[in-house]
Amino acid sequence: MSPHSRAHRIARMREPLALYRALLRARAKAFAGDVRALAASRGEIREKFEASRDVDDALAAQRMREGREAEEFIRLHVVQAVRDDAGGAFKMRVEPSHVDVTIEGARESESGSGCEREPKA
Repeated sequence: MSPHSRAHRIARMREPLALYRALLRARAKAFAGDVRALAASRGEIREKFEASRDVDDALAAQRMREGREAEEFIRLHVVQAVRDDAGGAFKMRVEPSHVDVTIEGARESESGSGCEREPKA
Protein backbone atom coordinates (compact mmCIF):
# COMPACT_ATOMS: atom_id res chain seq x y z
CA MET A 1 0.00 0.00 0.00
CA SER A 2 1.50 3.30 -1.10
CA PRO A 3 1.81 5.98 1.64
CA HIS A 4 -0.14 8.34 -0.62
CA SER A 5 -2.93 5.95 -1.59
CA ARG A 6 -6.51 6.52 -0.49
CA ALA A 7 -6.52 3.20 1.40
CA HIS A 8 -3.40 4.22 3.33
CA ARG A 9 -4.90 7.59 4.29
CA ILE A 10 -8.11 5.90 5.48
CA ALA A 11 -6.13 3.34 7.49
CA ARG A 12 -4.08 6.14 9.08
CA MET A 13 -7.27 7.91 10.17
CA ARG A 14 -8.87 4.89 11.86
CA GLU A 15 -6.60 4.75 14.90
CA PRO A 16 -6.82 8.47 15.79
CA LEU A 17 -10.59 8.40 15.32
CA ALA A 18 -10.91 5.35 17.57
CA LEU A 19 -8.75 7.07 20.20
CA TYR A 20 -10.81 10.27 19.93
CA ARG A 21 -14.00 8.29 20.53
CA ALA A 22 -12.43 6.36 23.44
CA LEU A 23 -11.37 9.65 25.08
CA LEU A 24 -14.89 11.05 24.67
CA ARG A 25 -16.40 7.91 26.23
CA ALA A 26 -13.93 7.95 29.14
CA ARG A 27 -14.63 11.61 29.90
CA ALA A 28 -18.40 11.07 29.58
CA LYS A 29 -18.26 8.35 32.21
CA ALA A 30 -15.83 10.17 34.51
CA PHE A 31 -17.75 13.46 34.46
CA ALA A 32 -21.33 12.16 34.14
CA GLY A 33 -23.76 14.83 35.32
CA ASP A 34 -21.17 17.64 35.42
CA VAL A 35 -22.04 19.82 32.43
CA ARG A 36 -19.11 22.19 32.93
CA ALA A 37 -16.50 19.41 33.18
CA LEU A 38 -18.02 17.60 30.20
CA ALA A 39 -17.86 20.72 28.02
CA ALA A 40 -14.35 21.65 29.12
CA SER A 41 -12.96 18.15 28.60
CA ARG A 42 -14.63 17.81 25.19
CA GLY A 43 -13.12 21.14 24.12
CA GLU A 44 -9.67 20.12 25.35
CA ILE A 45 -9.79 16.79 23.54
CA ARG A 46 -10.97 18.44 20.32
CA GLU A 47 -8.28 21.13 20.57
CA LYS A 48 -5.51 18.53 21.02
CA PHE A 49 -6.69 16.50 18.04
CA GLU A 50 -7.06 19.55 15.80
CA ALA A 51 -3.52 20.67 16.71
CA SER A 52 -2.27 17.22 15.71
CA ARG A 53 -4.05 17.05 12.36
CA ASP A 54 -1.07 17.79 10.06
CA VAL A 55 1.94 16.61 12.06
CA ASP A 56 4.63 14.25 10.76
CA ASP A 57 4.49 10.52 11.49
CA ALA A 58 6.94 10.61 14.42
CA LEU A 59 5.02 13.35 16.24
CA ALA A 60 1.71 11.68 15.40
CA ALA A 61 2.95 8.43 16.98
CA GLN A 62 4.06 10.32 20.11
CA ARG A 63 0.71 12.08 20.42
CA MET A 64 -1.17 8.80 19.94
CA ARG A 65 0.83 7.30 22.84
CA GLU A 66 0.02 10.35 24.96
CA GLY A 67 -3.64 10.10 24.02
CA ARG A 68 -3.82 6.40 24.96
CA GLU A 69 -2.17 7.21 28.31
CA ALA A 70 -4.66 10.04 28.91
CA GLU A 71 -7.63 7.79 28.08
CA GLU A 72 -6.37 5.11 30.44
CA PHE A 73 -5.71 7.65 33.20
CA ILE A 74 -9.21 9.14 32.89
CA ARG A 75 -10.85 5.72 32.76
CA LEU A 76 -8.93 4.23 35.69
CA HIS A 77 -8.01 7.11 37.98
CA VAL A 78 -10.48 9.98 37.68
CA VAL A 79 -13.20 9.84 40.29
CA GLN A 80 -15.52 12.77 40.76
CA ALA A 81 -16.60 13.78 44.24
CA VAL A 82 -19.74 15.74 45.07
CA ARG A 83 -20.17 17.63 48.33
CA ASP A 84 -23.04 16.37 50.45
CA ASP A 85 -25.25 19.36 51.33
CA ALA A 86 -26.22 17.96 54.72
CA GLY A 87 -22.87 17.29 56.35
CA GLY A 88 -20.36 18.87 54.00
CA ALA A 89 -18.62 15.56 53.36
CA PHE A 90 -17.82 14.41 49.86
CA LYS A 91 -19.45 11.43 48.18
CA MET A 92 -17.74 9.51 45.39
CA ARG A 93 -18.94 6.82 43.04
CA VAL A 94 -15.99 4.45 42.83
CA GLU A 95 -16.17 1.87 40.06
CA PRO A 96 -14.49 -1.56 40.21
CA SER A 97 -11.98 -0.26 37.64
CA HIS A 98 -10.76 2.30 40.19
CA VAL A 99 -8.89 -0.28 42.27
CA ASP A 100 -5.79 1.93 42.46
CA VAL A 101 -7.64 4.82 44.09
CA THR A 102 -8.98 2.94 47.07
CA ILE A 103 -7.35 4.29 50.22
CA GLU A 104 -7.57 1.63 52.88
CA GLY A 105 -7.95 2.94 56.40
CA ALA A 106 -8.66 6.49 55.25
CA ARG A 107 -10.95 8.76 57.21
CA GLU A 108 -12.02 12.36 56.79
CA SER A 109 -9.84 14.80 58.69
CA GLU A 110 -11.19 16.82 61.58
CA SER A 111 -11.41 19.97 59.46
CA GLY A 112 -13.19 18.16 56.63
CA SER A 113 -10.55 19.29 54.18
CA GLY A 114 -9.23 15.92 53.06
CA CYS A 115 -8.36 12.37 53.96
CA GLU A 116 -5.87 11.15 56.47
CA ARG A 117 -4.64 7.65 57.00
CA GLU A 118 -5.71 5.84 60.12
CA PRO A 119 -2.70 5.28 62.40
CA LYS A 120 -1.46 1.69 62.28
CA ALA A 121 -1.48 -0.21 65.55
